[in-house]
Amino acid sequence: MGDLFGVIGAQRACRRFDPDGEVSDEDLGRMLEAAVHAPSAENTQPWAFVVVRDAEARAELAAWWTEMWNAGGKDLVRQTLEKSLVDDLEHGFARGGLAAATVVVVVCADTEKVHDVYLAASIYPAVQNLLLAAGDLGYGSLLTTGLTLFGVDGVRQRLALPDTMTPMAAVYIGRPARALAKPRRNPAASVTYREQFGTPWRT
Repeated sequence: MGDLFGVIGAQRACRRFDPDGEVSDEDLGRMLEAAVHAPSAENTQPWAFVVVRDAEARAELAAWWTEMWNAGGKDLVRQTLEKSLVDDLEHGFARGGLAAATVVVVVCADTEKVHDVYLAASIYPAVQNLLLAAGDLGYGSLLTTGLTLFGVDGVRQRLALPDTMTPMAAVYIGRPARALAKPRRNPAASVTYREQFGTPWRT
């Protein structure tokens, strides 16, 4: 893989995918290898990945994650985010942007391997590695995490997950429909303090 800092610095969510953009199994394998090298609680590695390519299944998965948007997520972000970003989110969730990604990787947590309190801390580093690897290979990606109860049950049934396997996230991967703009981030120094909160890290 290439320059890691360059990949991190370029990372941003893609919500507009090219429906004809192919993702090879070889590239997916590299992304998944990156994912399983993430840290986890006591090295339990409680993750499982379900790679979904079927168009009907992808549309169903997108619809279940869209429930979160329609159940209040949209109203919440409208209070805090600028209109252009809200419009981008709306395109992703409500206008088929997610469903256009040609691959969805559903990341699940095995509750028999690790206590519930450690699930998120164990699963999301693997998700982050997956996102970084996708970017390094030239793909766009998007992480979604929130599911209504119906959504959890729906995903579990659609993917034939056992009761001990909880869907934690879906990572949509594909070719961007348009060039991704440079991500906007506040400088680290603006949110970093020395010894105690409020004392600038750098003076």
